[in-house]
Amino acid sequence: MKFLTNGFVSVISIALLGVAFGLWTRQTPPSHQSHASAPVSELNVADQLNSWDSTPMPVDSSTEGVLENPSPILEVARLASTNAESTDAKFDGAQEQAIEMLPGIAHPLQVAEIAAAADGPLWKLYVAEGDIVQVGTVLALIDNRVAVASVQAAQSAADRQAMLSSANAKVSLAEQYLNRINQAATKNAASGLEIDEATSRLQEAKAALQEGIETQREAAARLQIEQARLETHEVRAPFDGTVIKIYPHLGETVSRSAPIIKIADISRLRADLYIPLSLISSQRVGETIELRADLPGRPLLNAKIVFVAPLIDAATQTIRVVVEIDNISKHLPAGFAVRLSNTGAGSDMH
Repeated sequence: MKFLTNGFVSVISIALLGVAFGLWTRQTPPSHQSHASAPVSELNVADQLNSWDSTPMPVDSSTEGVLENPSPILEVARLASTNAESTDAKFDGAQEQAIEMLPGIAHPLQVAEIAAAADGPLWKLYVAEGDIVQVGTVLALIDNRVAVASVQAAQSAADRQAMLSSANAKVSLAEQYLNRINQAATKNAASGLEIDEATSRLQEAKAALQEGIETQREAAARLQIEQARLETHEVRAPFDGTVIKIYPHLGETVSRSAPIIKIADISRLRADLYIPLSLISSQRVGETIELRADLPGRPLLNAKIVFVAPLIDAATQTIRVVVEIDNISKHLPAGFAVRLSNTGAGSDMH
């Protein structure tokens, strides 16, 4: 009995579906039937959607439950329109991504971690982090008391003039004595032996004077060495810049291999860009391109090309281009990412 009931319900359901399909085909506008033979396009699909949505369709009470479901053709049309919009969005996103995949890091033009040339305790610090310094400025001092004493001793030795004065006086006396002996010899009042003795005395005086001069030179050279050794206890700025970091604290013993202070010149920033061949055909040193900085507000920056690599990277089909960004006001922090802006890539890369 249950089998017969189920079969009867199935027959009734099939009959209702046939009636619904016949009603739907009779309500299809003639203008849309003419489009059936034409190729289906996105415009035709949109026209069909608009016309079908605006055309009222009578609903029979016997088929009301069947017509509540959307038409398969309507569903296909909507899917086609959605896929087309999705494809366009993906294409636009791919183009945007092609520009965004050109990052570079704007690093300082010069960075240095400065170490002392002598070992010893860190005695004095003359700067703090953030200070702007000039080239040659003394930044820190290693304990130099022994070096100062050595310089004073060398200075004292170099200043000794008594030995040279005595040697000069002996040479002068020996020359006068030899002259008198020579005059006496012209009058047969001096023998040859006396002349030899006077000559020998003059030669000895001159040798003593030469020795004093050489000693004086050695003392002066020693003074220069001690002064240079004293300067190794000073940590000086190698270029104009800003103190970025101070590593040790006062009193800590530092070695020659350990950095004490890090400074950077951020008045100009430099970045390496690897530009695809599709975006570059002729770039020359000195030209300006527009970059977008990965900073709050994503500002646009002008950068000057300072180097264009003569070789193409065969693996990535890109060219390395080095640019510099003027930061004389120091309002830009170093280390941010820069990318080719859409306008810069379109207007300058041609």
